[in-house]
Amino acid sequence: MLFKKILYWFSTAILLFLLSWAVGSYVLIHDVQAGYFEAFGYPTYLVYPLALLKFVAVLVIVSHRYNDLRDMVYAAYFFNMILALVGHVIFGDFFGHALIGLILLPISYLLGNQVRGKPKHTFFGRWTEPDTGV
Repeated sequence: MLFKKILYWFSTAILLFLLSWAVGSYVLIHDVQAGYFEAFGYPTYLVYPLALLKFVAVLVIVSHRYNDLRDMVYAAYFFNMILALVGHVIFGDFFGHALIGLILLPISYLLGNQVRGKPKHTFFGRWTEPDTGV
């Protein structure tokens, strides 16, 4: 169990670092990041909304409170990492951070319930709770 805890917290810490780094760079050096988005073929208007969503993702992962919201954050970040990896590879840019994020993401997600327990709350209420047939 100790190995799982170490692996979970290591992978989650790296993911939180990548998310936080992205938020900071999207806000502080917006023009540079917008240039990367444009070069990768993505619209530049996504930079600020993506910064906000990644900030919210950090809060959701750290709080580990809402099961459905946490699942959505991990799924969205998975797709974001795939798009980032493809963009960096096609552009011929360094893609190590995207690859590391893509590898560590499922580790953090899969070990999260084992190490921290499954969150008891649902953010979206009855729409995401299993149907009990009652």
